[in-house]
Amino acid sequence: MSLLLIDLGNSRIKWAYGNPPWASVGYSFTPDVAQLLQQLLALPRPDAIHGCTVGQPEAALLLEQFCQQQWGHSIQWLKVSRNALGIHNAYRHLEQQGPDRWAAVLGARSLFPNRALVIASAGTALTVDALTEDNEYLGGMILPGLRLMKSALAQQTARLTLSEGAFHDFPRCTTDAIETGCISAMAGSIIAMQTRLARRGDTPLCIISGGDAALIAPHLPHQPIIAEQLVLHGLAALAQDIHQ
Repeated sequence: MSLLLIDLGNSRIKWAYGNPPWASVGYSFTPDVAQLLQQLLALPRPDAIHGCTVGQPEAALLLEQFCQQQWGHSIQWLKVSRNALGIHNAYRHLEQQGPDRWAAVLGARSLFPNRALVIASAGTALTVDALTEDNEYLGGMILPGLRLMKSALAQQTARLTLSEGAFHDFPRCTTDAIETGCISAMAGSIIAMQTRLARRGDTPLCIISGGDAALIAPHLPHQPIIAEQLVLHGLAALAQDIHQ
């Protein structure tokens, strides 16, 4: 079965065609849906289309219209569920959980079975989620991503500007102090989740994805695995389960 998978995120739209390992992959920035549609025009007709969107109704509508007109398919948008692929979702209010977080958990499990996982996605926001070895999704944390942290400091303080710095153990200038502080906060949240899972008796493997994954990874005590496209892997695993 040829699948078209679409991850409609806050800043980028990522897509994959086929089954992992995918025959074609691509992305565009979320405001530039026209560029995405040009990429999709070159694809053969998929057998099914599965997607995940996080609050981009206009872009989602344009994609839905395109897929209907081009291939006669509706997009099967992911909805957060209490159970999927053998994983129990312990989130209290399912309607509050971002479908991208749920898809990333499912994707991480499809790639790394039979392990407790800390799943971090470092994009516009940083999400840090916990999955036990016996497939209990416990929930997780949401905090601002690197650029949001730096932007908040620049907007809310008179003398801190939005500029690029470098990470240092002992920063000696303001730009480096901001960069180091923000990255340390992000790494610290991941370490905290690892510690909490370890207290339960698990030995978690840390999986990290997103645009800032490479910046955070060196500051974690145990070498994490950088795994891209977790949302698309989650969509693929769900699609294969549905269509098998």
